[in-house]
Order: sequence, then structure tokens, then C-alpha cells
Amino acid sequence: MIITAIEYVEGKKYKVYVNDDFAFELYKSEIKSCGLEKGQELNEELYEKILYEVVGRRAKKRAMHILEKHDKTEQQLREKLHENRYPSECIENAIKYVKSYGYVDDASYVRKYVEYRIKKKSKKQLKMELLGKGISNEIISGVFDEIEDSELDTIRELIIKKYPFSADITPEEKNKIKMSLMRKGFPYSDIERAFAELEEEGILEIT
Repeated sequence: MIITAIEYVEGKKYKVYVNDDFAFELYKSEIKSCGLEKGQELNEELYEKILYEVVGRRAKKRAMHILEKHDKTEQQLREKLHENRYPSECIENAIKYVKSYGYVDDASYVRKYVEYRIKKKSKKQLKMELLGKGISNEIISGVFDEIEDSELDTIRELIIKKYPFSADITPEEKNKIKMSLMRKGFPYSDIERAFAELEEEGILEIT
């Protein structure tokens, strides 16, 4: 392996390229202490020492620092470390490290996420948001199976929130609310049932 370039990044940071490929990012002091120079042959032992002991240790600390500020899914943390220019080997080791201490737990993240929003959004809408955060369908489905909250109750609450007091509403207003709830992913059958219950209980009257 040959060090083909050492490029300045910012502050005291430099990118080190091996065989024309980006290998890792080091501080000027680390480059000096490791005796690295452009054109130098880099043996496997020194390469792995830098990758896992120097950069790898820093990646773990960075992961911990990120999680101290905000909860992250595994994929979000991986993307954040990638943005910080850590090599894939260091990123995966850092992920394993924080997971071993329970600092990253996608199932726990989903539970908290859903618990906070289940009274405002449909399961379908929440599922799409969670998939977008890189959480697997298996984990999402597993957590949803634990949830006892009925979407029917959520729909009722959203309708009542729209009409906080007993009120007469027109068929047009009813259809408008129904369409809004359907766009949010609530099942049509549950929407119909919620309106039927509210009308039967005298909370709403369609005029």
C-alpha cells in the first residue's frame, strides 16, 4: 500500500489517500507521530493500527457525543458518521460499540416515537415516517403489535378536536373531514364507524 496523497481539509485535519483511495482522516499531530508521508509505503500493521486504534476510537467517541444530544436510529447514526468522513469499518465498529451498551435501540426508538404521536397520526403515516428513518419493517410491525391504542379512538379524538363542542355539521363538512383523515392514512371503515358512534352519542349531528 502506498500513500498517494495527504490533503488538507480544515483546521488541523488532513485526508490520507492510500493507492488513490481515501483511507482516513487524521490530525496533523497524528500524521507526524505515525511518520506518514506522501509516496511512503504503508504496511498492513500500521494501516490497521491507525484505522482501528486511532480513527476507530475517535469514531466511537463521536458516536457517543451525537447520541448525548439526540436519540438516533441506527441508520441515522451511520449517516451522521459518514458525513463526518469516517471509514465504513470504523462506522460499523462504532455502531456495534454503542449498541452493545444499549445506546442505539431501534425498537426502543420506535416505541418512543409512536407513543408521542399515536394520538395525532395514523399507524400508516407513522410507519412511512419510520421507514424513512431507516428502520426495518420487521421492527416497526413488532412494535405496532404491542400497541393497544385503537385507531378508532384516535379518529374520534381528532374529529372532536375539530368540533370541541356538540355541533351540527353539514354533509359537506363531514366529507371534508373524512377526506382529510383518509389522506393521513386512517382506514375508511374506522372513519365511518367513528362518525356513526359520535352521531349516535349525540356529540355530532349531520344536518
